[in-house]
Amino acid sequence: MKLLDLDEAVTKLKELGAKKVLLQLPDGLKPHVFEYFNRLSENFSIIVSSESFYGACDIGSRDVYSGVDAVVQLGHSEIPNIQYPIPVIFLEYRDEHEIEFPESMFEPLREGGYGRIGLLCSIQYINHMQEVGRVLTGMGFSTVTGIPDKRMKYPGQVLGCNFSSAHSIQNSVDCLLIVTTGKFHGIGAQLSTDTDVFILDLNDMSLKNIKDETDKFIRKRYASISRAMDARKFCVVVDTKVGQFREKVAGVIVDRIREMGREAVILTANEANPMDYSNMRCDAVIFTGCPRVPIDDAEKFSMPILTVTEFQMIFSKNPPKRYVMDEIVAVDPLILKNVHN
Repeated sequence: MKLLDLDEAVTKLKELGAKKVLLQLPDGLKPHVFEYFNRLSENFSIIVSSESFYGACDIGSRDVYSGVDAVVQLGHSEIPNIQYPIPVIFLEYRDEHEIEFPESMFEPLREGGYGRIGLLCSIQYINHMQEVGRVLTGMGFSTVTGIPDKRMKYPGQVLGCNFSSAHSIQNSVDCLLIVTTGKFHGIGAQLSTDTDVFILDLNDMSLKNIKDETDKFIRKRYASISRAMDARKFCVVVDTKVGQFREKVAGVIVDRIREMGREAVILTANEANPMDYSNMRCDAVIFTGCPRVPIDDAEKFSMPILTVTEFQMIFSKNPPKRYVMDEIVAVDPLILKNVHN
């Protein structure tokens, strides 16, 4: 893997007058931590976060970043509408493997009668999405790249909590094609639109319709939702990560729970620890932060853990008529004492 060039970060940190800096690396870049640490330590006092993080929405715990002048995060792109409490420098990573996309890979689109293709991607594969667009155009397809809202930086980009790029073009294309790895983003795009969604999975270089996987996902989530219907005591969790902080949403949920004659407490957490909620003897957890926590970690909890929209599906006065993916469009400002802006 090619190392990221840190010259841009060094220049910006000097302009800020930063002295003490928190360095965040995704798991894929941690094998090179010594190289990155040594380079930045030539000019600054560096602390490396050993914790996993979820992207630009998560710049570390408040206890850590309240004691540094700036954060350098490797691998992700800025979320433009977040008010970061201290300066954060993002050095984006792009997958630079040379990949050939044979035209035969896209024949299922032709056979299915899809002529106008909407293009989406996980951010590190934006260059591959662009190449896929060129191949499709050469085959006679027309392509449209999704337009994101203010939470994302690039056309076509999707996050696990935001599929606005898919929303923007769903009514003007025959299907959506997302260049990614794994299933999660494809399932999210399918749940967020009424348009057929295909995954171009770079792990196995396959193109597949995600509908069957999405149906399995929905059945599994409805099982969790049904378990929460008779809950009497709810823990409503506010994630303290700067890009997932939705305290106002949590307050609305608590008010609704109390209107129904049930009990609720608001909790804060930087990580969702199943044992904490077991100790509190709650019947269900409503997690207002990243929707991947209730979805990916559900089996770790002894009680059902729901997203905001899953709670609304069963307890809202005007519930949605179908399963809806929880998406974060904006967050509340996270104001910290003794932290300069």
